Amino acid sequence: MTSASATAPALSARLPRELVEELLHLARSSGADFAEVFGEYSVHTSFQLEERRLRTSSYQVLQGVGIRAIAGEQTGYAYADGFAPGDLREAARVAARIAREGSTNGAPIAFRVVDVKPPFTLEHPAPVALDEAAKIALIRRADDRARGHDPRIHEVWVSLADASKNLLVANSDGLWAEDQTYLTRFSVTALALEGRERQSSFAAAGGCVDADYFETVRTPETVAGEAAESAVTLLHAREPEAGAYPVVVAPGWGGVMVHECFGHSMEGDSIRRQTSIRATQMGQPVAAKGVTIVDSGLVPNSRGSFRVDDEGTPAQRTVLVEDGVLVGYMWDLLNARLTGNRPTGNGRRSSYREFPLCRMTNTYIEPGPHSPESLIGEVRRGLYCKTLGGGSVNPADGNFSFQVTEAVRIENGRLTEPVRNATLAGNGNDAMLKIDAVGNDLEIDGTTGSCGKDGQWKPVGVGQPTVRFTAITVGGTAT
Repeated sequence: MTSASATAPALSARLPRELVEELLHLARSSGADFAEVFGEYSVHTSFQLEERRLRTSSYQVLQGVGIRAIAGEQTGYAYADGFAPGDLREAARVAARIAREGSTNGAPIAFRVVDVKPPFTLEHPAPVALDEAAKIALIRRADDRARGHDPRIHEVWVSLADASKNLLVANSDGLWAEDQTYLTRFSVTALALEGRERQSSFAAAGGCVDADYFETVRTPETVAGEAAESAVTLLHAREPEAGAYPVVVAPGWGGVMVHECFGHSMEGDSIRRQTSIRATQMGQPVAAKGVTIVDSGLVPNSRGSFRVDDEGTPAQRTVLVEDGVLVGYMWDLLNARLTGNRPTGNGRRSSYREFPLCRMTNTYIEPGPHSPESLIGEVRRGLYCKTLGGGSVNPADGNFSFQVTEAVRIENGRLTEPVRNATLAGNGNDAMLKIDAVGNDLEIDGTTGSCGKDGQWKPVGVGQPTVRFTAITVGGTAT
């Protein structure tokens, strides 16, 4: 194998403008009022270490073109693997037949190149600057560190996966955009055993990062130490008390609650279809005063950041909730067209084989005025959620449930005993109105998040400062 994508071709050489113009014309030949060509060449590598052995090593090249035709609310989509002109013409004809409606309209529009500055630049992107031997060395370093942390660490799983992607998107409105993205995800799971007790924990690093990130920002040893320390701590953690009481959620990954409780319900497709409870709440209080929620594709080095989205719209910062009041939605190109809104850089797809959906980028709560210590110090009895696991929310009614991977009991303003196996349950609308203090320590976790929707997975970032709720229902068995 060679290092991932140093040889990734410029897509404009495989998709010359004359061919793209022809494909757009074919896609509109049955009456579609909009057509789009999306080309992709991406290289994916992954390595997984288990039981001290390299279990898997993979190298995958994904290349092809997706063609979309839209007639009103009808979308036709077809794709071809590779760039053979004959295959692409057939894909365009298929998309046109699916979206058949009325007669073709409008003359071709000259392409205009989307020329916006990237939110950040990488000098030596990790996926291409590190060769396979260097990547394997990183995961072996993490394995050694986790096992050396404590003799109770019985097993360690380490993985590194990365991708480098070139994309080109052009449409019948005259848009022409090209971009390159680089993404790395590094994770460690450690299993601790003591007698009959078994506990595991997880830590991660990565994002859109340079190769030296793993030596200067988050080393494999740092990530492994965090996973191992947490697993050992949980061996002697107590079960949580059930009931509704004050909960303080730590900065960073705790923002997954905002992603689930707010983000999905404010994506343009559910707003247009009126299936979201937020569709009729514009201008109304939906969170406590002092809470501002943002979706932004401009966060430096995060998994959810990019220069242009998968429809060629430049990334932007979109305020969704300002001082507790709902002020904005996220829009992809299709739903923006159908509702008379402007796209907000939220049109995203998992690959050229899928049509774009309205998706979040990096969603987070803006920082407030309080110190994190004061948020804990004012609680007589409560729970400090250090790390959240997975969660789910029903976008129709806002009901949610989240696992808490690691927590600490709060007693008389102090963190005391570690707690495990807690769950948080409630309703997003109700819970967000119960925030009574927002810390000044915003952290955005852009290392590991992936969001699933309609079978497509996309990397995202989540974040928040320390946030305190007056009460959330905590599931537990202790009395």
